[in-house]
Amino acid sequence: MANDKELIYGIDLGTTNSCIALVGEDGEPHVLENYEGFKTTPSVVYYDDMGNVLVGDEAKRLMNGDAEHTVAFIKREIGNKNYNREIYGEKISPLVISSMILKKMVADANDMRVSEGLEPIHKAVITVPAYFGSTECEITRQAGEIAGIEVVKLIPEPTAAAISYGTKDLEGKTFMVYDLGGGTFDISIMRVENGQLQELANDGDHHLGGVDWDVALANYAFQLCGIDVNYEEIQDTPEAGRIILNAEQSKRMLSRNSETNMKFNYKHRPYVARITRDAFEDLMSERVDDTIMLMRRAIKNSRTPLTADDIQEIILVGGSSYMPMIKKAVEDAFPKAKIRLDRLKPDLAVAEGAAIYASTGVKVKMVSPCSYGIGCFVDDREVSSHLINKGDPYGTKNNDEFSTRNDNQTSVLIRVYSDRANEQNVPVSRCAMLASKPLEWGKPVPKNTPVYITFHLTESGILQIYGECGGNNVVFDLDVEGASQAEVEEARRTISNKTI
Repeated sequence: MANDKELIYGIDLGTTNSCIALVGEDGEPHVLENYEGFKTTPSVVYYDDMGNVLVGDEAKRLMNGDAEHTVAFIKREIGNKNYNREIYGEKISPLVISSMILKKMVADANDMRVSEGLEPIHKAVITVPAYFGSTECEITRQAGEIAGIEVVKLIPEPTAAAISYGTKDLEGKTFMVYDLGGGTFDISIMRVENGQLQELANDGDHHLGGVDWDVALANYAFQLCGIDVNYEEIQDTPEAGRIILNAEQSKRMLSRNSETNMKFNYKHRPYVARITRDAFEDLMSERVDDTIMLMRRAIKNSRTPLTADDIQEIILVGGSSYMPMIKKAVEDAFPKAKIRLDRLKPDLAVAEGAAIYASTGVKVKMVSPCSYGIGCFVDDREVSSHLINKGDPYGTKNNDEFSTRNDNQTSVLIRVYSDRANEQNVPVSRCAMLASKPLEWGKPVPKNTPVYITFHLTESGILQIYGECGGNNVVFDLDVEGASQAEVEEARRTISNKTI
């Protein structure tokens, strides 16, 4: 991985906040302060009417009264081909916004290094949600590249969090990382054997995080004040940014106090909503239950048979894990597990773990976040038949026999799909097609001629596909599609023209 002289940043590119860390001469990870003097940078971008952008703390401040020209929570949209937004006539994309955030963090860190007479660093390990598929990961990698970063590796956020807690303390244990961030939720079940982290299962939801608590709190405040509206209906108005930030602040107050007053303005009129912690926790019980359901689903889908009682420790990370309702719910659901919210600040653990990984190359055995299948027909239904299942460890190699569908075929089109289901055959309408390539043999063959397909998910996470029929074969690696080359070049031009 990195040699003794090579310095590599660890970056947590978060939904609401991001941070950057580096292992120092003392061998310990240190989260670096940004230009404004804070250890986390809001993942927020603001466009002014002169075509310039602001990233981070100042952008979040301006979000108070100008949500229309502010971009937040963009990580939720990575991989969403239907995302469509413009500001001042400029198309906004997750690729560009992510690049701006990364560029800001690395620039701030390097400015500090240069001021201390040190060389700047342009390499990084960046973390991604454990359930990110190949497309989302590739877009994240491309964003780093556009920002001027050589992305050495992408690693799952829960894996980074586990590394930050130290593999020695976890040796021989089966544990779970519960990562509730600002906009995404991640679960990974792991085990440490001889210092190597082995991932047993992962799950998550990229539309479940602290911001959902904020929106629910805002809607509850509207209800208490007799305002017949919900946040989603006003989210593009000038007042929306301030309302959601006030809700976030009230949420933080309720983590420390039994009640708080949420003050906000709506249509130029001031309101005060008195909210108790008990009412807030009742309001959010369904979302908390969703996280517990995902924990249980991860256990059920583990390749190594597990029960809830096999989980010895649960590490809570992510800024939203500070809420008392989270620890209580996890303790109630897993009474035999040791719940850990100690040693490290949950919102810094991922960046610190990424920095340790970048420095030491901790050995990690990962599992596939999704299933991969081959397109075929079963009872006249077009399905993706899995050869690699979600949760299969990297290094898995499986094969299966298919057959030609019609007489006199001279070729077949090998179509590779991905999805997050666990059943063997999944309708292609529920899958994403990742690649296709013809296997040709040139001469007509009868119906039901065998076609042999092999999938190999390599140790580095590359999917290799092999097809053979009648002595003819085709071999190809899955070319991961992120943003198109045209989109990458456009993003590069956009970034080069912006002052960040």
